[in-house]
Amino acid sequence: MYLRPGFIVVIVGSVLTGLSTLVVTLRYYCRYYLVGTVTATDHLMLTALVLTWGNLVVNYYMDETSSHTRPSYYRIPEKRPLMAKYVKGIMLTWWMYRMSYVAALCFVKLSILYFFKTIASHRTLRHVVNGTIVFVGVYSFSAVLAMGFQCRTPSDAWNTDAYFAQFDVTPDPNAPKTQCYDPTIMFIFTAALNLFSDVVILLIPIPTLLSLSVPLRQRLALVGIFSIGMLAIVASSVRMRVMTLWAASPWNSAIYGTDLLLWGQVETNSGIISASVPFLRLLFRRKERAERLASGRKVVEIVSPRVGRKPQLEPLEMDTIMLFPENKSREGEEKEGWKPFITVPASLGERSSGSVGGLPMSPKTMA
Repeated sequence: MYLRPGFIVVIVGSVLTGLSTLVVTLRYYCRYYLVGTVTATDHLMLTALVLTWGNLVVNYYMDETSSHTRPSYYRIPEKRPLMAKYVKGIMLTWWMYRMSYVAALCFVKLSILYFFKTIASHRTLRHVVNGTIVFVGVYSFSAVLAMGFQCRTPSDAWNTDAYFAQFDVTPDPNAPKTQCYDPTIMFIFTAALNLFSDVVILLIPIPTLLSLSVPLRQRLALVGIFSIGMLAIVASSVRMRVMTLWAASPWNSAIYGTDLLLWGQVETNSGIISASVPFLRLLFRRKERAERLASGRKVVEIVSPRVGRKPQLEPLEMDTIMLFPENKSREGEEKEGWKPFITVPASLGERSSGSVGGLPMSPKTMA
């Protein structure tokens, strides 16, 4: 049985997003009922989950609209009206997806960084965390803004008449004139920044954990807990590789378009899951505490600093150590580079070399 590549993206995305929803739900249960507090880090992760569901819905409509198109029809003017509304749907959903994808990753990273702020006991570490928060927020907001205004008139990003005109062997003087920049460099640059920020976020807590005055085995165990984020880095690295292949040529964009969407789902959901799983240890805390007390072993709870109130239990706990010591935390004209360009993704319904990709196809290319 043949399954459209776009439909496979929807299936994989549904499974991963469903798993992310379960993990975040358990995280809220642990934080609210077992810890007694829900903070900004939890709300930021919930926002990322909502945006991820939005990405899944957009992926579904990408597959639905692309299933009604035929790559060969782009070259036949008489056939274009038959699929014009579906092509517009493809272009519009990709325009929405590019922004929601970057926003979802931004909130995942901010959730992790705000958690790091609660455990940052040294001034240097706090500065690093705050600087990373600013960096992630600025480049994500800039990327969303740039992708939303890819064309000087935003609606030109899904102008089917201007898009079809790219396939005319003889240029049509009556074709709509648009001013859009080639987004390929922006896509690759944003993907590279996402990968870089993933690595930075992974490394931030490592020096603090390795410097703890506890047995080496316990230090390595803590590093392992915080290194679950490697899953997101692997997914981000694979997507970065797919992105470079996708951007190499119009033909490659037709082949790798669905792979780009698939690894985008894997990257976002792996970030949500890996950042939330450490909080779920609280589900087993009471049983472990009872067993330790029964065996006569000392149990010391890990607390984070609170200003003006009694410290509360945080989601991590180790035997015979205080992981994080108490301390006080501180609260116009056409510009150069514009050129006619309309972005349309690869067909999600077929892996055909004639599919239309996300790069401009000139009549010379199509000849």
